[in-house]
Amino acid sequence: MEVTKHQHPPALHVFFATEMWERYGFYVVQTLLALYLSLFFSWPDKRIYALIGSFTALTYISPVLGGWMADHLIGQKRATLLGAYVLLFSYLFLSLYASDNSLPYALAGMAVGTGLLKSNISSLLGNQYPEHSASRERGFTIFYMGITSGIILGTTLPSYLSRHFGWSVSFMSAAIGVSLGILIFSFGIKYYRIRDYKPYQYSAKRTLQAFCMILFLWGISVLIMRLPSLADSVFIAVTVFSLGYLVYCVRQEESSQGRKTLVILLLCVISAMFWAFYFQMFLSLTLFISRIIQPNLFGLPFPPPSYVAIQSVGMIMIGLFLSRKKIDAYAFQNTIRAGNKFLLSMIVMTCAYALIVFVAHISTQQQGLLSPLWIIPAYLMISLAELLLSPVGLCAITVLANRNRVSTMMGIFFVSLGIGGFLSGKFATITAIPSGDISLLMLKQHYEASFIVILEILASFTVLCIGLNALIKRLMNSCLIPQDT
Repeated sequence: MEVTKHQHPPALHVFFATEMWERYGFYVVQTLLALYLSLFFSWPDKRIYALIGSFTALTYISPVLGGWMADHLIGQKRATLLGAYVLLFSYLFLSLYASDNSLPYALAGMAVGTGLLKSNISSLLGNQYPEHSASRERGFTIFYMGITSGIILGTTLPSYLSRHFGWSVSFMSAAIGVSLGILIFSFGIKYYRIRDYKPYQYSAKRTLQAFCMILFLWGISVLIMRLPSLADSVFIAVTVFSLGYLVYCVRQEESSQGRKTLVILLLCVISAMFWAFYFQMFLSLTLFISRIIQPNLFGLPFPPPSYVAIQSVGMIMIGLFLSRKKIDAYAFQNTIRAGNKFLLSMIVMTCAYALIVFVAHISTQQQGLLSPLWIIPAYLMISLAELLLSPVGLCAITVLANRNRVSTMMGIFFVSLGIGGFLSGKFATITAIPSGDISLLMLKQHYEASFIVILEILASFTVLCIGLNALIKRLMNSCLIPQDT
């Protein structure tokens, strides 16, 4: 069935459901990991932040290799399924072996599996739309609501499971979730005849290359999480490589496509800044809430992962509104609008952190723990900020990237999330609690001072993004993009 510029492809719900279950599994680990390390293994804050920062960074840096393998070796469909199977075995390993020595091996597998799956399923979705489709951005917003549905499940059900049945059962549920995703995607690619960007031809040599690259990435990931001192060098190297690859592409491409690739670079810079503060939800904000905020709401248990669920519910509500807006614009206009939304997302995130600082200040003026109602509005603001950036960015990459490099460019966009995740671990150490006994009042004062510093950094980044957005507009206005008539 041919999809017109105003329609969504019938396979959209396959991508929606597959990514929903993949995100369920990932967020089971992402939201429980800080509490797991703190409560089960009794790790100090700085060690927790170092490991989770590295893990988060790796899960979003690895898509650049996953995308490259799909473009050059095994195709998008096979890379997506392979990533799902790697995730399945990693979740099983994590649930069966409760040891901090074995933890890096399971987390490394999750990073590799996510890298193979995330960039390629987004690329496949983009390939379902005509080149100048007016429905593409709304389709990615609907797709992102599938991601959000998985996040809601992954931040509510596992907390109940861990409280009543233990950590292992929670992690096992992640394996069950990704198994459902495998079944849905396997059926969907056959039933809807979903195509790769270019026809796949089997080659033993390319298959062996892909296998070796996966083993190499897994081994490097294990080393990084076992040796935090290595992390800085590796992440700097990945950043330089990604930047160098983008510059190489700009020099090789004709002028109009080169400008589009430069726009991808600028969007990635803004994206990295955004995620450095977004990922605090799984780092400093998780421990802040567990120590300063009451663990119940209206008489019901309300643990820290519940706030991520609230943030996800907010995204669905806002996403439903945004997905109904009909946008009929050409590619270059959509990209200019993407730059504006990226900037607005940074402004909204700054407002959210200003509210968090205010909440931290209020806590110092009151005895005891604060009500969750104080902090929930900040998480709803983060919902809006994420919807302004993430699905818009995914859509923009499929429009801007050279067709022969779509998955690789999608992987580089996810590298920006990885850089943000790495920076988030660094920024979280600003809030780390010193060892030894500390009173509740001193704890509150420490968090107030720490979040003021983080807000100042965020505000500086937001000012920088104003200039980057102006440059995006200038580059896009200079592009001679064919328009639909």
